[in-house]
Amino acid sequence: MSPSVPRLAGALGAAAATVFVAACSGVAGSGGNAGSGDGATVTVRVRGLTIVAEVADSDTERRRGLMYRTDLPPGRGMIFEFAGETTSGFYMFRTLLPLSIMFVRDGRVVGVREMTPCPSDDPSSCPVYYPDGVYTHAVEAPARTFAEVATGDPVAIGSD
Repeated sequence: MSPSVPRLAGALGAAAATVFVAACSGVAGSGGNAGSGDGATVTVRVRGLTIVAEVADSDTERRRGLMYRTDLPPGRGMIFEFAGETTSGFYMFRTLLPLSIMFVRDGRVVGVREMTPCPSDDPSSCPVYYPDGVYTHAVEAPARTFAEVATGDPVAIGSD
């Protein structure tokens, strides 16, 4: 093997790690108690639950997510919209509240996870919460919000 092959492999690995951290950091954190950049919200309905979700549809908003929030009332949350399908995980670095996350694709639940705050100052030591499959939307809400939601349940996402 030539010396350039290990160097290239190392560079590719570092690039992949950077993409992973960027994808994950957005999926569980948000600056202050303010909402997304433009204040847009959508209503998410699943199994009789209605969540008014702030929209995080840019890389910056997804990276910030619900970081630093000290309050998230029942029935409120954040929806992460992706341009295409993804399997990226979420983590709770600098996120102060326990959260429930629901992964959605094609109007159906792909999976649900309960996430706990990560007390570490090192984001690489925070657990990563992965979906059960490919998704296009992720919805975060207060802990246990999606406790009764099952894989395959229909999800309605609208602007009302």
